[in-house]
Amino acid sequence: MSNLTSNPANIRFNGTGRAYAGAVAGTSFDDLGELDGINFNVEVSTETLQSTRNAARGTIIERETERNASLSFGLREMSNNNLQMVLLGSAIVAANQAAAGVFQEEKTFVDDLYVDLGKVNVFVTKITGAITGSLAVADEVTGALSGATGKVAFVGTGHVVLVNVSGTFQTGEAIEETADTNYITPTGIETEEDVCITSAAGDVRRAQGTDYTIDPDYGYVRQLSTGDMTGTDVVSYDHEAVDIDYLHGMSAGSVEKKIIFVTDKDDQGPRFRYTFHKVQISLSGEFPLIGDGASVLQVSGSVLKDTTQSSGQEYFKKEMMF
Repeated sequence: MSNLTSNPANIRFNGTGRAYAGAVAGTSFDDLGELDGINFNVEVSTETLQSTRNAARGTIIERETERNASLSFGLREMSNNNLQMVLLGSAIVAANQAAAGVFQEEKTFVDDLYVDLGKVNVFVTKITGAITGSLAVADEVTGALSGATGKVAFVGTGHVVLVNVSGTFQTGEAIEETADTNYITPTGIETEEDVCITSAAGDVRRAQGTDYTIDPDYGYVRQLSTGDMTGTDVVSYDHEAVDIDYLHGMSAGSVEKKIIFVTDKDDQGPRFRYTFHKVQISLSGEFPLIGDGASVLQVSGSVLKDTTQSSGQEYFKKEMMF
């Protein structure tokens, strides 16, 4: 009687691994990062010829007509290169925002609609304390101890609003327009996620929530029709330094990549490396923007013939390591 045995070393269980993408025939690759599974599929199509000698019409010839291979995987990491690949994107362009300030900019606001300031991460600095002498809108002020500087966007009762702030003011120091003459001695220094919208002269400040609302993270301001804003109002604010990259989606005719998948050497089961020489990439299904849990980009790719490879080796290569 035969002694039939199995070899668990040949069984992949809870497999893990990494995937890389690069130019077709290239030798350098991007790491695709965390994946929500990766699957390889081969389909072979055939046509058959049935006998006409009897009613059973049994198949007497079956001939292969077509074979197709494809990859499917889920991308968890929304890196620039991953998004450029699956969104059929143009070149990635840097449009970084430097830290700076805006003083009394004229904007055409629209009742109950958001208007884009063109900057992200906007804020103002509010200094609360006793004012000695007088401070006026557009005054340049300097911290007597810190050396920090700013520009007055609004003067209120017991406080001023500053923009174009450079450095860090300190409580208790004189923030001076003229040393020992015109200054404010701060008891409180607050960075507000807000803008300073005033009348053109700067003597009346509009109130957030009453006259306008704001999304400070993206610099969107909505004038409220029930408020008191007018067409001559101006807006002042600072904005943080932010690295910004952009691309234009669906501008590439097609995206073809060399895809390499390697299993982790500590996995249960055989150790593999698959090299797919030429894969046409496309986004498969919905692109999740809001939802619960990790967003996953479902990607599919057709394995194409790479004519730069030797005859018989044009599609993919499987390597097993021991």
